[in-house]
Amino acid sequence: MKFKEIHKTALAKVLSDLVQCDGIVNQGEIDFLQQVYALFNITLTSRKKATNLSLSEAVNMLRSLGNQEKIAILRVFQQLSLSDDSLDPSESLLITALLLSISIELPETQDLNANFVSIPSLSFDTRNAVLYVEPSYNRKINASIKRDYDAICELLRQTQREFFYLPKAIDDLKSKKKTFRNTLSYIEPTLSEAQLDLIDKHLPKLDSVFLSKEIFLNYLNANGLKISEPSFFLKIGNMKSSIDQDFLILETGDAPLLTLERLIQLNTNILKINPPIENEREKAFFKKLISKNETESKEELHYTGFHKIILDILLKYDGLHEVSRLFITRKGDIFLTDRNNTEVKMPALCKALYIFFLIHEDGLSLNYLNDHKSELYKIYSHISTYGDEELLKKAIDNLTDFIGSTMNANLSRIRKAFRDILGDEANIYLIKGEKGGQKVVHLDRRLVVFEDLEVFL
Repeated sequence: MKFKEIHKTALAKVLSDLVQCDGIVNQGEIDFLQQVYALFNITLTSRKKATNLSLSEAVNMLRSLGNQEKIAILRVFQQLSLSDDSLDPSESLLITALLLSISIELPETQDLNANFVSIPSLSFDTRNAVLYVEPSYNRKINASIKRDYDAICELLRQTQREFFYLPKAIDDLKSKKKTFRNTLSYIEPTLSEAQLDLIDKHLPKLDSVFLSKEIFLNYLNANGLKISEPSFFLKIGNMKSSIDQDFLILETGDAPLLTLERLIQLNTNILKINPPIENEREKAFFKKLISKNETESKEELHYTGFHKIILDILLKYDGLHEVSRLFITRKGDIFLTDRNNTEVKMPALCKALYIFFLIHEDGLSLNYLNDHKSELYKIYSHISTYGDEELLKKAIDNLTDFIGSTMNANLSRIRKAFRDILGDEANIYLIKGEKGGQKVVHLDRRLVVFEDLEVFL
């Protein structure tokens, strides 16, 4: 079996995420990892490189392996999941997603076509949802889903998941158009009557293909992953803190209900898969992967996300980390790097305004913001999930022309987003300045890291 350096680095990434996906790392898992690292010659250098990979990047690297090497990885996954004497549902689904995505050839995975993708955090929680996503309307598959809709919902409920079928959700929204507008007036009070009218105008034109592209497919296409077939998107319930959300993308096939049944069966029986071993050398290799279940020692530590917070608190007094770095993803999500990668969550318009002031290091009087409409619009249109150009421009007009309380509301939300995390330490991150004077973010720009600054310029 041949594992190149890139495969070892990718395997280190996958194993690290797998042991952390249930939120706890115990001594049995650490002991088994030590065995695996020694057996595969995964060095500390490889493990450090692995921290810069997303899970989907690691999966893409492992896809180029031969099938016997992939089977070796399967056995590592199986033994690792047993090294803590239990198989958590999040571990089981992650293993299933990884196996399907690396295209392992087994009878249990035959005709199940899948990809694994890491997407920057969305503005809604998809943790327990199975979403139907389609790049173009497929009459046959939609007819099959509508026919088996109740059976699909019941099947997924048995696994504590809900089916989110976009065509049905859109039809329901259109049938309750007036109720939706009334709800928006309370939930999104900054929306003007003109904006609500625009929503009413464009709602009838909404369809599942357009939504699929706006929420998922445009991002995936821009990053080289073209989804050409209707698919189910399943969020991987990984409790490891990350700036990304991980999804299994499973093609529906011609029989969507059967596809989901096979996925659940594979997930349920993931530890029972036992592919044949081709020769004595491989048999000896795999025998070394058997984990040893030993009695817990009194020195064992269950490592959780809470320990990361403790580390962050200790390290922040080291000068280098006293003021946390900011990491801005290419989609405009904002993370406090040295505060356990905590996301600073705020609406897209707030993010656009904040990124604008990060870029304008010398600051700017709000009175002159109107001169920078095109710049603000470019930032906002890049990070917003709205697809309507008129709606985006109207939001920027309202902000820069000081219509209503739009500006004050957005500045207030930015303040609250940082203060909810940092308390009094938030001041250095805020847009501040005398009334009528220059507004500026005083954070040292050496502490600001853009994943891709060019997309905002």
